Amino acid sequence: MIGITNIMNYKMNIKTISKSNNIFFQILKNFDFYDITNFWKIPYKQILKEVKKVPEEYWKKPFNGEGDQLERMKLNDTNSVNYYPGTKNENLIKAHGWKTLCFLNETGDSKDQITRFPPVFKNSFHYKNTLEDFKNNRKWTNIDHFSPTLKSFFKDVVDKYMIVGQIYITKLEKGGVVTEHNDIPENEKNKIKLTKNLHNYNILNTFNLSLNKVDSCYSVFNGKIMPSYEGCLMWTNIGKPHWVVNMNKETQYKLIWQGVYKKLFRKLVLDKFKYEIQEMYPNGYFYDWEKEKMVTV
Repeated sequence: MIGITNIMNYKMNIKTISKSNNIFFQILKNFDFYDITNFWKIPYKQILKEVKKVPEEYWKKPFNGEGDQLERMKLNDTNSVNYYPGTKNENLIKAHGWKTLCFLNETGDSKDQITRFPPVFKNSFHYKNTLEDFKNNRKWTNIDHFSPTLKSFFKDVVDKYMIVGQIYITKLEKGGVVTEHNDIPENEKNKIKLTKNLHNYNILNTFNLSLNKVDSCYSVFNGKIMPSYEGCLMWTNIGKPHWVVNMNKETQYKLIWQGVYKKLFRKLVLDKFKYEIQEMYPNGYFYDWEKEKMVTV
């Protein structure tokens, strides 16, 4: 009887996990961006103070903005987003006044600012194998010493919740523009549209922290102006069309990172999003906060 009871409990746990994951991924797909400033206490003022002191020689145009990254990293249009916004569409102005500092990537060289990660997976095993390789090939870059506060925050706090894949600081100077684009590899966009394919794109997948408040500087996601204030942390879907313009004379600084979520982060989201879940599923599943499992109405 003990064996049968264990099997039944196992099946119930699997069912509960399945429901929890289902709600979590519905949240990922349901929003263009979401304010999660209350998730963690972030020492953003000290981070800003440190990164402002980084010599200009280390600031680089993201993607292939410097013109040499595709060949150096042997990248193609199936496993990474490569192009500096505005370079592929002759009707749009090219992004300008936009530079980044890469603190964590796969090479350890801060010049390499493109993340290589397959957008579409054949099955769950392909995803798990890719994730394991991804996990074992992340390196702090040659500029990490410029911001010990940033490095400590990720090691002490964020690493508990996700496998971080890339960390970078962006600055958008006065009059700077990040031309409208979305971050889905060109040759894989059609595959993303097929619901049967497993992928990490067109969901909430990127964290966007405002290190300073700059008036008349706007970030727009899918036609909506995204809130931005000092210390504001937005969880964003960069698979949606987005652009940024800075009409102020002051430079805007942001901390951006991406990662693969761990169980603890999924649990945190289910807890923090309880009201949103109730609105999403008024007559369906809801999360039992005492028993910590999904139940039906």
